Amino acid sequence: MKFKFRHFDTVSAIACLALLSASSPASANIGETFGFGSRTMSLGGAGVAGGTESYSAYHNPAALGIGLGPNKRLLFSYGIVSMTPSFLPINNVVISNSFIADDQVGSPKSGNVDTANYRATLGQEIGVSYQILPETYKLTLGIATFLPLSQLAYMDTGETYRPEYVLYRARTQRPQVDLGLGADLGNGFNVGMGLHFAFSLTADATVFINTKTNSASSMKFGSSVKPKVSPYLGFLYSPPESTTYSIGAVIRFPAASDATMILKSGAQVLGSFGAVDFNFAATSAIYYDPWTLELGGTWEHLGFARAYAQVDYQIWNQFQPPALLVKQSDIPSTPMSPGSVPALPYVNIVIPRIGEEITLNDITTVRLGYAYRPSFLADVSNGPGNYLDPPKHMMNLGLGLNYKHFLGFDTPTRLDFNLSYHALVTQHITKTAGNEVGDLTDKKIGSPGYDAGGNVLGGGVTLSLAF
Repeated sequence: MKFKFRHFDTVSAIACLALLSASSPASANIGETFGFGSRTMSLGGAGVAGGTESYSAYHNPAALGIGLGPNKRLLFSYGIVSMTPSFLPINNVVISNSFIADDQVGSPKSGNVDTANYRATLGQEIGVSYQILPETYKLTLGIATFLPLSQLAYMDTGETYRPEYVLYRARTQRPQVDLGLGADLGNGFNVGMGLHFAFSLTADATVFINTKTNSASSMKFGSSVKPKVSPYLGFLYSPPESTTYSIGAVIRFPAASDATMILKSGAQVLGSFGAVDFNFAATSAIYYDPWTLELGGTWEHLGFARAYAQVDYQIWNQFQPPALLVKQSDIPSTPMSPGSVPALPYVNIVIPRIGEEITLNDITTVRLGYAYRPSFLADVSNGPGNYLDPPKHMMNLGLGLNYKHFLGFDTPTRLDFNLSYHALVTQHITKTAGNEVGDLTDKKIGSPGYDAGGNVLGGGVTLSLAF
């Protein structure tokens, strides 16, 4: 006999919501997605060889001691960044079929996909670098942080099979903390090491739904969070007696913020049939940052102009998707079909970044920047699954204002502004025949097809002070 209970849809939703909102450790990647600080954002994110102010703790810890100026040991930056996504509408496509829903829903079922519910990134960026040992390799400690303003933290795995812009749902909606330590080895050679913080979340939930009159339902939920770190190494060469050029490199190790939930659930239904138990586990990598190699340089090709160039190589072929994968737990219970995550092929990508910084006078600097990020998906999602990651062109414009004093104090000050426009390349997806397991009497989620694309628009402002 086969039973299907809508109670468990509610139970799962409640438990997953609790799981995804229970933790607050740092994990996201504002630096990789947009860049830390308005100056670096306006240069297309090309910050591995300089131009990052006190956000060097993220962009290149080897540059932490660079740019402090004579008799200055502390550099502080505070910025606001706001970036709002807008995606093309996806209407009149299959949103439910026999593969992901029960027969009572009807198969297939068409409707519209909500592409307007992606949150804007709005937060504050704080960077600090302090030269703790000026006489010993100019040892400098730094921190770069991002703190959302609209909420403390937001976690959302997004849809597993409906069209989903997989890197835009919640990746920049949580705090980020990066610690760095840099040293000057002499003769222009600098090295640094940083730590990027992530987490492991484990949760247990026990739920019992009682449909009998004069009876009570109950739920117990508990979770634990363990921080973990991912290291990165930085190198920088800047000639000691010249500012004509600089060369930098950063190697970043991968980081996955993972979650595991064990749910023990039951329901008292149909009177004499007694309780029906479902026990299952759900696992997910909520956030994933890949292996990355960054190489770049700057060149003062004119007395008033400096060019920035950088190439990032990101290893995405081991990408762990954020979808919660449901599977039978070791605790005996009613048999259930395990979850399924689309087996999409992921590829490594190369991201070129270029920027130009033009000094108009002692106060005013203008900046231009461009970067191109290809998709980490090997192909558009014509088969099972609808993960979306269109290539995008990232265009940036910036303005910098330099002052020798701040509120009457001998404190060099820089005020930077930037505008950013990310144009996603429009892709057309045409779903192949049949559903996700080859049943030709049904249709895949997303059928018959749709266009994916849109843009991300915003900017920011950063105030930097040297003490």
